[in-house]
Amino acid sequence: MHSRLFRLIERHQRIDELLRFAQQRADSHEVARLRSLKRKAKGLIHRFTMRAA
Repeated sequence: MHSRLFRLIERHQRIDELLRFAQQRADSHEVARLRSLKRKAKGLIHRFTMRAA
C-alpha cells in the first residue's frame, strides 16, 4: 500500500475515534468539526485511489 494512502486511512480512523468520544460527551460543536474533517479525509482517500487506479 502506498505510504500516503496509508497515512490518509490512519487519519480517517483517528478522526472516527475522536468523533465517537465527542458524541459520548455530547459536544455538538466538536462533533460538527470532526464530521467535516472526516468528510474531507474520505474525499482525499477517494481522490487518491481514483488517481492511482
